[in-house]
Amino acid sequence: MSIINEALKKTEQSIHKNSIPEIPKSATKPYIIYILILIAGLFLSNFVFVLLRHKTETAVTVKKSPDLTDQPVKEIKTIPPISVVTPGPTLEENKTPQANFVLSGIFFSDNDSYALVNNKIVRENDSVDGARVKTITANTVELDSGGMLITLATQR
Repeated sequence: MSIINEALKKTEQSIHKNSIPEIPKSATKPYIIYILILIAGLFLSNFVFVLLRHKTETAVTVKKSPDLTDQPVKEIKTIPPISVVTPGPTLEENKTPQANFVLSGIFFSDNDSYALVNNKIVRENDSVDGARVKTITANTVELDSGGMLITLATQR
């Protein structure tokens, strides 16, 4: 029976050793040393930066400008505002309403002709910006604006 007890004790010991591995004390020491070196480096760098900042603050000298409150205040004269008058349209400008119309192009289909005036496609007898299209030819467009005949030509 003693042989059996001894065998049981040995198996218990081997099971106990395999289930809880022991961490060697020498393995934890390098991590602690690394952490302490890192903390010491942070404190040292903070100390160096504080010294450098203090040194630059004392090295900068500020020149004080002369106090302007002792000088008398000069009187400031204001200039009256200038009104700008823009002239109205002259008689010559009123006679040329052609500037209000821009002919961009003329094109023809089999049965009809079209023009692009003021970015609008128009045919004969259509209205564009208050003027009626009278005729469309290969190079010109004639508009009737309040009894005045306006001829627009292509730039070619």
